[in-house]
Amino acid sequence: MTNQPTQQTANVHHLRIGDLVLTTLIDAYMEGAFQLLQNIDESEARRLHQESRRPTPPRITLNVYLLDTGNQKILIDTGFGPVGGGTGGRLLDGLKIAGYTPDDIDTVLITHVHPDHVGGLIDDDDRSVFSNATILVPAGELDYWGGDMPEDVSDAQKRQFEAAHRVIKAVGSQMQHLEGTEVLPGITRVPLPGHTPDHSGYRITSGNDQVLIWTDIVHLPQIQFPYPDATVAFDTDPAQAAATRKQIMAEVAQSREMIAGHHLDFPGVGYVIEDGDGYRFLPHVWDPAV
Repeated sequence: MTNQPTQQTANVHHLRIGDLVLTTLIDAYMEGAFQLLQNIDESEARRLHQESRRPTPPRITLNVYLLDTGNQKILIDTGFGPVGGGTGGRLLDGLKIAGYTPDDIDTVLITHVHPDHVGGLIDDDDRSVFSNATILVPAGELDYWGGDMPEDVSDAQKRQFEAAHRVIKAVGSQMQHLEGTEVLPGITRVPLPGHTPDHSGYRITSGNDQVLIWTDIVHLPQIQFPYPDATVAFDTDPAQAAATRKQIMAEVAQSREMIAGHHLDFPGVGYVIEDGDGYRFLPHVWDPAV
């Protein structure tokens, strides 16, 4: 028998945004469960999932985004790193395939301080992976997750706080509070609260091109696009998360703005359109040229 391939080789995707290049780097696939969903009957969630022809149990994709401006190399979140218990870990391989090293990264933009977004800031020995980078964190995120753990948190939130404290202890000297909406030339912060207190997207603009990295607006796209009221167990404020999701989906469906999401199927870029009472995701069509 011939040696058949067992691994995908294409885990990097480049997309030109004006004079910039946005690269998707896949970090992990996480096994999910229908029980993670709230505010939707499990039978309806299963029906939507089955109609999507996806494998069961449902998987949650985890992407990381790299923006190359020509002068700066900006990483938008960092994947799981060592806090994922072996779940992630493809980010550094992806960077190497794309032709970058961790030392090339001069800025890290954090969308929110959940383990699958900040864990890759550190290595197994709690040393900084991106030692040359300034780490910009939405102020409300840094204050909330860096503060004392509330007494009434769930076990899942307790683990989130523990991971946040571990990361902040290790690389806090590199972190800066990100206030307001102006971030860097061509990059603005878009507050999208609910999933976490200061959960933030980043809008990237260059020339006539624009993309909104909306981060964790959806986790299970096959369910939350057609049924945007569905929330997930790790939303800090589920009602606000659902309201934010419906608002931003309506906005980008109307404007036809390209969006990118950390939990959209790789390469995680495309468009949103209205579809009945909900929405549908139209993936970006792959092009061999960048």
